[in-house]
Amino acid sequence: MTLAGFWQNTAAGPGFTVVPCDAYELVAPTYPRAMMTILEPGDIDRWLRGSYDDIVGLQRPYDAERMSVRGPVFPTRSGREQ
Repeated sequence: MTLAGFWQNTAAGPGFTVVPCDAYELVAPTYPRAMMTILEPGDIDRWLRGSYDDIVGLQRPYDAERMSVRGPVFPTRSGREQ
């Protein structure tokens, strides 16, 4: 799995941020907030060297048919509002 993100050296040291996208269909009923953008192996070069429009086009939810959810979902949030 490869996450889309940006790396930058700052005055405080190296920094990294993950690029969000809309919630994945599989987890949206439980966690409807933005998710991390997951890149397909064939999209990595496009992410690193593509145009602005290429990069924006990759910022989309991962295919729910290729995902699965196991175990307790957000065990640290049990009993609390999300």
